[in-house]
Amino acid sequence: MADDTTRTKATPGDAGDAEGGTIMVTAEQQNLQAPGVSTITADEIKKRPLSRDLSEIIRTMPGVNLTGNSTSGQRGNGRQIDIRGMGPENTLILIDGMPVASRNSVRLGWRGERDTRGDTNWVPPEMVDHIEVIRGPAAARYGNGAAGGVVNIITKQTGNDWHGSWNTYLNMPEHQSEGSTKRSNFSLSGPLGDDVSFSLWGNLSKTQADAQFINEGHQSLR
Repeated sequence: MADDTTRTKATPGDAGDAEGGTIMVTAEQQNLQAPGVSTITADEIKKRPLSRDLSEIIRTMPGVNLTGNSTSGQRGNGRQIDIRGMGPENTLILIDGMPVASRNSVRLGWRGERDTRGDTNWVPPEMVDHIEVIRGPAAARYGNGAAGGVVNIITKQTGNDWHGSWNTYLNMPEHQSEGSTKRSNFSLSGPLGDDVSFSLWGNLSKTQADAQFINEGHQSLR
């Protein structure tokens, strides 16, 4: 807001007309500050090295970390998405605008701890059109569970051609007493008619636990 006062040389006859000549001028300034939204496109995903799952891609965005624990002390698998350090329980995950229901399927260990090993196996990377990571006040409109931020995964539209993919991830520890991880992802999409198409994807994951006596022979002497 600015004041623009016009001054003119007044004569004795028009002194009364010169009073109250202040003009108030208002204007709007364009906000050049980028909002708290980052986007990962399909081309950017394709240029990246082969990822174990989408969490490895999302973690490269500003303010995003992977954690195995929440602020409430619950245990996870080390691959839960945490935005702005507010805990995975305050990060809302969406696929095409719909909440990921599998995050509510909580498995509890024998100590009553939370275990979410399937928490990041939502969509194969090759099926993603783009990913939106929303932080700060921009995430407030999503309501409960989005205090830290929102991750919205937008999948590719099914076209008139058939597409399919299959990839396998294998993690073999150096020591035979440590558990290994095997995962296979698949996707298939194509037309079923002139106006009907479908998309199907899934994964199969198997994690072998560490040996029961993995620490035997490795204790330090005191």
